[in-house]
Parts: sequence; structure tokens; C-alpha cells
Amino acid sequence: MDVTLRKIRKFRASLGPVEQAQIVASTAVVVAMVTIVTVRLLGEYKLDWYDLVSVITVGIFGFLIVYFTLKYGRYLEEQRQELLALNTIAEAVNRAVEINYLLQNALQEVRRLLDVDYGWVYLVENERLVLKATKGTEELDSTVIANGMSINDAAAGWVRSPRIQKRPRKNDQRSEWPFSDFEAWASVPLMTKDTLSGAIVLASKERDVFSDKQLQLMSAVANQIGIALENAALFERLRKSEERYIDLFEHSPDMYSIVNRYGTIVSVNQTEADRLGYRKEELLGKSILKLYPPDQYQDAQRLLEQVFEQNHEVKGVEQQMVTSTGELVDVSVSTSIIYDESRQPMLMRTVARDITEKKKLESKVIHAQRIDSIGNLAGGVAHDFNNILTSILGSTSIMKRKMKQSDTWYRFVDIIEMAAKRGAGLTRQLLTFARKTTVQFRPVLITDIVEETVQFFERSVDKTIQLKTFLNDRDSIVNGDDGQIQQAILNLLINARDAMPDGGTITIETRRTSVDSQRAASLSEARSGDFVQISVTDTGVGMSPQIQQRIFEPFFTTKDQGKGTGLGLSVVYGVVNSHNGFIAVQSAVGEGSQFTLYFPLMQEAERVRSALRESKVYRGKERVLVVDDEEHVGNVIGGMLKTLGYRVTTVKSGKEAIDSVKKKKHYDAVVLDMNMPTMGGKETFVRLKELDPDLAVIVSTGYSNTVIEGTPLHDTIDAFLQKPYQIEELSKTMHAVFSKRRSAIKD
Repeated sequence: MDVTLRKIRKFRASLGPVEQAQIVASTAVVVAMVTIVTVRLLGEYKLDWYDLVSVITVGIFGFLIVYFTLKYGRYLEEQRQELLALNTIAEAVNRAVEINYLLQNALQEVRRLLDVDYGWVYLVENERLVLKATKGTEELDSTVIANGMSINDAAAGWVRSPRIQKRPRKNDQRSEWPFSDFEAWASVPLMTKDTLSGAIVLASKERDVFSDKQLQLMSAVANQIGIALENAALFERLRKSEERYIDLFEHSPDMYSIVNRYGTIVSVNQTEADRLGYRKEELLGKSILKLYPPDQYQDAQRLLEQVFEQNHEVKGVEQQMVTSTGELVDVSVSTSIIYDESRQPMLMRTVARDITEKKKLESKVIHAQRIDSIGNLAGGVAHDFNNILTSILGSTSIMKRKMKQSDTWYRFVDIIEMAAKRGAGLTRQLLTFARKTTVQFRPVLITDIVEETVQFFERSVDKTIQLKTFLNDRDSIVNGDDGQIQQAILNLLINARDAMPDGGTITIETRRTSVDSQRAASLSEARSGDFVQISVTDTGVGMSPQIQQRIFEPFFTTKDQGKGTGLGLSVVYGVVNSHNGFIAVQSAVGEGSQFTLYFPLMQEAERVRSALRESKVYRGKERVLVVDDEEHVGNVIGGMLKTLGYRVTTVKSGKEAIDSVKKKKHYDAVVLDMNMPTMGGKETFVRLKELDPDLAVIVSTGYSNTVIEGTPLHDTIDAFLQKPYQIEELSKTMHAVFSKRRSAIKD
């Protein structure tokens, strides 16, 4: 009974005012007809055929009017209501650009239109149905679609087509009804571009509320939502694109600003504000001259005139901008013009690229090139000086072998020899500075290298800096390149000097040490084993932990611009690592710094030590050709060889050497200078080898062995002698060459 009354009330509520008026009028006609017939039948009036036909006709027409009014009037009203509802939904979803808001509105309208109790909207995300909107479902225990259900599951295939499900009737035992909160539900898919993008599900407490007509109406709503979803997705992509563009503009590596013809900043990106130390509000509306130092106002004004008066855009103009703290920033400025409707310049875009670090790097490269030029000059000076020292040292070695220590002049010859050796040390330092030496690993005494380096460094420090040297072990031998080790120690001494502008103390100390695995773990990049350590300690300004982390980076320097290349400590790091060693650093701000170099000690040190200290002179009787363009140098070399018993011929050029061999003169070896006019040492070498392939060749030059690196001579010469050298070194070299030759002949 209650259900019948609810249906009557629902039917009455569905009628419009016109329908209700028509029903009243039709009912009045029918009542009038019934009244007439009743009166005629109950009264004594005779009902003739004409009256009967009239009453029947009126009754039929009244019935037809009521019937068609109820049937088609209600149908038309329902259609009108549906169209109004669809229009309302279309307006609601098309006005919404935020997807969740759109879905809530659409679900509210379709639920109201169909007069159902519950509603859900799902969208497909990562091939799963995700619940996005609900209405009236707050207290429900069950849903039609489980949140997160995969659309690829076979059980979810029904989601792709419209569907109505009703609770089975009591006498229908074919299937169970899993939903206790509602009697029926319907679903339609949401499609965008023929792709499943979601589903709308409605449910009702009434079993017969859903029909094919309601399903069609839900599909129409779903189509509207699908179109709206496409629009919302497009808007979302547009919004994200705008956000990306804004982010790109605001946080671009370059500084962007837009300026009007009066030089007023109308737009600026966050990069420019941050780099110059302002808030954006502090720059907008201000003159662009605020960003430049006073001495560049005219250049900035000239740039504005070029853009707005001459329509001239500039590219890559180097200028300087000034930060809020007064720091100057080197920039490369490019401009472009924004035109108005009449093609007149309206605004100027300005792009300023920070090139401060680039300018610093260029300065360092130029400084390094200058150092290289000085190095080349130093190498040339060292070569000439080595020739002079060869004459001096060679002569003194011959004289000392002809004299006794008790002779009056022996002491003075000894002084000359010592002075020449000091000069030889200087030239070796010059060659190291000039990078004219290659890596040559051989057994070297660390204390000898440290002493030579300290003596060389003493000439570059003033009296406010005190040098202290503690050489605790004078027999420590490492397998290394003495030139590179000298360069590393010298770089540390120079850094220590520069860290004490007001003077102080530099302490150089050597000692043996053992590093076990536990101690190695506490030292960065350390290795275990036996080492000789070289410590350079200063009492200078010290370093913070942040600076210590970067000191070995190439081109990193804390010195003023133009006073350092930033390569010193990176060279030290490379040298120590190439010798299988490591570096330890200790420093604190205001307490000075200590750099300790660890070089692995050589095995079999005793045998090597005796070889290093050995001063035996070897004699010979072979025929030797000496070729040197400097006559006195050639004569001294020849004199040393004659003293050793060799038969010597001396010539001053490569041509004379070739002519001497062509005259059928046989030589066992040639001592060949590389740097000669007209016919150089390399060409002379090739010509001599063509004439006599068995001729042993010993290269003698004031340069290092870099002069033969990368040439055929490197693998074909028998020995190398770097000037200056004395009779002991010459005798060992000649003896080694001929001994090797004799061994090869025996084999």
C-alpha cells in the first residue's frame, strides 16, 4: 500500500501545470457525462437515441482526451525534463576545468535527474579503476566496483558496456545478491576517443527504478562527461605547459628581464633577482641603470638607444653588472625587440649570461700560457748554461785527476767544481720549471732532492720567513723521478710562503715511517707499507674544512686573481700518485698548515745505496767520435775520454762527422750533440747510421731526453747523457754501452 501511494505521489509530482489543467478539464467532462446518464436513467425522462449518441460521443472524447493527455503529455514533459537536465549537466561539466569538481557536479545532476539513492564515478589510472567521486554512499558497506580493480581482469569485462542489475525475486534461486543496501544498480562506461577512461555507477533502493531509457540517459550524461574530461585534460596539459614555461623563465641559468623604452624594468626572472641579491619587487619599476656600476651608465644608455631608436639588436656584448652588495658580475648581454601593432619597438628583452667564472678561467689560461712562455725561455737558457757547465765540470774533473790533494791549486779547483755543481742544480730546476723533462724513474736519495730544492727555494724568500730543515734519515731511497719530486716539494714551499704574507716559519722534515692497515684506514687514500715522509709545515693563515676539500682541484685557488694558477697542488697530487704514494693534510684557520708526502721506500735498499754512492771510474780503448758545435765543450768531452784511455776524434758539425766516417775511418761510438746549426743532431744520427749501422750512438745535450721523445732516436740510441756531466758519469755510460755490445756479440 505504501509503495502504491509513493508511486501515485511520484506520478503527480511528475505532471506539469498544463497537464494537470487538462486532466481537470477532461475529468469535468467525464463527470458531466456520467451525471447526465445517471439522471436520465434514474429519472422518468426518456433517453432517446440522439441523447444516447451525444452522451456516448462526449464520453469517448473525454476518455480519449484524458488518455492521450496522460500518455503523451507525460512523455513530452519527461523529454523536456531530460533535455533540461542534460543541458544543465552539460553546462555544469563544461564550466568545470578541475576534474574532481567536474565529476562531483555531473554525478550530483544525474543522480537528481534519475532520482536514485547512490552514485559512484571511477576513472582509469594505470589500467585500474580508481574511485574519484561519490554521492549518498557514506554509510554503505559495499560497492559495485572495488576501488583499484584492473580493467584487464576478465571479471571486469562488463564495465566496457552499459549494464543493469536487479535483485532476483524471492522465487528465483539462480543467483545470489551481494548488495544488502540497494535493490538495483546500473553502470555505463566513460569513453574518450574510443578508449575506456572510467565508469558511472548508480544504485537505488527500488528494484524497478532502472530501465533502458534511464540507461540511455546515463550514456548521454557519460558522453558529456567524456567530452568534458577531454577538455579538462587539455586544460590541465595547457596549465602544466604554462607552469613549465614559467619555471623555465624564472629559473633559467641566464638572467632575463624586459625593459621599456625609458629603461624601466617591467619584468625580471628569479635567476636575475637571486644572482644580483634582490627581491623581484625591488627591481620591478626601477631603472635598468640600477643593475650597472656608475662607470657603465653611458654604455647601458647607448644600448637602449640602439634598440629603440635604431631597431638594432645586440648579441654577446660583454658588460659588467653590479649586485646589491657591490660585487661586479661579468655578463654577456643579448637583446631582442618586442614590437607593437604598428611595428614600432615597444619593449626590449634582455638576456644576460653570467661569464664571471669563464673570465676567471680565461685569465688563468693566459697566465698559464705566460708561464709556459717563460718556461720555454728558461729551457733555452738552461741549455746554453749546461754547455758552459759541461766545460767547467769536465775540465775540473780532468784537472783533479792530474793533481794531488796536497797541491796548492787543488783547493781552488775543488771550489770551481762545487760552484759548477751548484750551477748544474740551478739549471736542473730551470728545466723542471720549464716542464722540459719526462718522467724517469730511477733510485734517488730523498735527502739529496730535499736539500737541492731548499737551496733553490731560499733565493725566493725574504728575511721575514725562517726555514728550518730536519733530515732525520739521509739514506732513504725511493724509485722516482727526481725532477717531479723536486717540483712537488717546491710547490708546497711556495704555497707555504704565500700563506705567510707577514712572515713566519717553514719547517721541512724527512723521516722513515711504517703505515699499517689500521693507520691507512684513518688516512685518506693511504696505502700500507714502509714509506719516507716529507713534511712541509707553515705558520700561516691555515684553511677551513671546506677549502681543504677542494685544494687538489685543478684551477682552484684561494690567492688573489692573477697571483695563482690553481695548478700547484693538483701537480703535487699527480706527482705523489704517480709514485704510488699519498698525501696527508692537516690545517686549521689561523693555525697554519702541514702537508706530508709519503713515498714508498725501495726494496733492496742496501744494494741500491752502494750503487748510488759508488764513484768507480771505468776505462776503455775504443775509438770515439765527439760531435759538438761548441768547440770548447767538444774539447772538454774529448779530453775526459782521452783521460779514460779512449782514442778520440773531435769535430764541430754534423757535416764534418759525416765526412770523417766517409773517409773510411772506423769509430766504435759517437758522442753526439743534438742542438747544432745547419745539420742538426737527428739528421746527423740518421746519416751516420746509414754509413755505419754498427756505430754506437750516445746522445749528449743540454736539454733533457724530451728532445728525442716521439722520434726514431728514442728506441735506437745506445745511451743518453744530459749536460753537465763529469768524468765519472761519462765513464759509467761508455762502459755500459760497450759492455752491452760485447754481450750481444757473444750471444
